[in-house]
Amino acid sequence: MILLPPIYNSSMPRPHRPNFEETYLVPDTEKYPEFWNKFYDYVTSLKFHSPVLRNIKNYINPLFGYFGYRVHPVTKEPRYFHTGVSLDLKSGRKIHAILPGILEYSGFGAINGHYVLISHPQIQTEDGYVLHSMYCHLKKPLVKFNSYQKMLREISLGSYPELPIETKAILGTASTSGLSRDHYPGLYLQLSFRKFGETPIVIDPLRAYFNEIIVNETANMLSQKSIERVFKKKSPK
Repeated sequence: MILLPPIYNSSMPRPHRPNFEETYLVPDTEKYPEFWNKFYDYVTSLKFHSPVLRNIKNYINPLFGYFGYRVHPVTKEPRYFHTGVSLDLKSGRKIHAILPGILEYSGFGAINGHYVLISHPQIQTEDGYVLHSMYCHLKKPLVKFNSYQKMLREISLGSYPELPIETKAILGTASTSGLSRDHYPGLYLQLSFRKFGETPIVIDPLRAYFNEIIVNETANMLSQKSIERVFKKKSPK
């Protein structure tokens, strides 16, 4: 097992959280910049696979695809804090797990669309958080529990049976399910550290791969006229 430093005390509540979305903590990089630089150095050494088997950087939307503040591409809300990265992909593009892990959930949500949540218990923090990866806006999950397995997991509070997931497994294909841009298929990838009964702590997936900070081009955009101009242009592919 890989044990990372404790992270709870170096985190803060997600800024500007919409009422309809899950509560998250995020890295407090302003108060603890040195800690998080070192933490991401640890994480990059784990060598995650790309979910599309090619350089993930090539597909992140520069307008609103990076972690952090952006204009929301559907609601057009300014200063919306994005808790993952969004990739622009061709419809039907195969999506893979970034690391081997255990299937935790496979289903549908109004915001995430069809999505898959995988735990990676081989990577934990000293304060008891386990790394999870989530893959959203899929056409449909291609890994899932059968009816009997779902019943057993309900009885066991999600602990049994365990369904291992390898990086070669196809989790699903890129689509537009959930709250995503019409006619722009893609993938929302989130990395989080989760602990039973506690608020999940999300981290920047780009920094997990490269420890590089890139700010969304719409991060500080407040004017409605500027926002409308952005959406009149053809979004990059």
